[in-house]
Amino acid sequence: MPSFLPPNRPPDGLGVRWLACWLLLTLLGWYGVTLTPLARQLAGETGPPLTGEPPSAFILFGLNAGLALIVALAWSRAEGDRGWTARATPWIMRAARLSLAYVLFTYGWQKVFLLQMARPDHSDLLTRFGQMNHMGLLWRTVGASPLFQFVGGALEVLPAFLLLHRRTALAGALLAVPVLSFVLLLNLSFNVFVKLGAANLLLLAVAILWPHLPNLWRAVRNEPTRPLPAPPGLPGSRPLRALARVVVLGYVTCAPLLTTLDFVQKWSPRPVPHDLAGVYRVTADSRSTPDIANDCRWRTLALDAHRTSLAPLYRLERLNCPDAPATGAGRYDVSGQTLILTPVDGSPQRLRWARQGAQLTLTGQEDGVPFTVTLKPAPARDTRLLNDPWRLFVTPAANE
Repeated sequence: MPSFLPPNRPPDGLGVRWLACWLLLTLLGWYGVTLTPLARQLAGETGPPLTGEPPSAFILFGLNAGLALIVALAWSRAEGDRGWTARATPWIMRAARLSLAYVLFTYGWQKVFLLQMARPDHSDLLTRFGQMNHMGLLWRTVGASPLFQFVGGALEVLPAFLLLHRRTALAGALLAVPVLSFVLLLNLSFNVFVKLGAANLLLLAVAILWPHLPNLWRAVRNEPTRPLPAPPGLPGSRPLRALARVVVLGYVTCAPLLTTLDFVQKWSPRPVPHDLAGVYRVTADSRSTPDIANDCRWRTLALDAHRTSLAPLYRLERLNCPDAPATGAGRYDVSGQTLILTPVDGSPQRLRWARQGAQLTLTGQEDGVPFTVTLKPAPARDTRLLNDPWRLFVTPAANE
């Protein structure tokens, strides 16, 4: 134990000092630049930085927490009897509340407007269960349920509003802790690459709740609670204090909302400007029938009805191809009577299309072999999730 610590217990206020240093390092983000090489070396990672959450990210998380502890201990040593911590505590807790509220607003508004998990489109209907990673499965499941996503967003926006004011911060923290615990559980269970971010938010919510735990324990035991000391008000004249509150609270509340609305305007899925979108089953193929073990002809084609970014997505399912994946995916575009399929790893394939009623005919080449396929829309049972996702909440399972 360092000599500047009391022999029996850590210095008073060490927790709030650590919270201040940890929060400052996290908000600044500088440690990600200065400590990342050390974290990657400790994790044995070489080459370009890995995406997602490699082992070095967890080491970096621990280094950040340890560095915050070292700074907090140095603060304790330098403070002595000067009372810096007592004067800084109200501001530290305000910063913690506003930081958590800002992030909850950011993710909550996205869910309220059904943007974080997009509604599954036609190409998702041909994605086999075994081809989805855990995160893709979670995103499609939540996207398929607008009610679940909306309620999840509302449960993040509500504590964010409560955290804006000191008198309602306890209620906000009490609601934020279970909500963020559930978010962290989902991230851990489905391998979502923001596990550390969710852990940071949960830690922040627990820190806000921490000073109230003695009173909560007294309330559970049906004992009288003790009032917590009121923090000092903002300095300056009354109009200046009111203006500061309006500016800060307005920014924390409105900035995430305006960012979300801007995202809606620019990047939300939009209907494609043609009527080719849909899920089709192949009914005829001009290519000769190979043996059943090497039949790489098409079976099903799905063309998304919405643009997700530069172009909508497609997914192609083959019959029984041993040398290629069961399904292929990429982006597609329609230019006049030409359908362009661009796979994820491959060259664009140009097909001429013609339509007669519900029947779609495609003509082109694949692997140098000319072919013509005739397709018809898949049965309604294959696209019912897209036709009416709300029926999931009102249709009895027996009728499925």
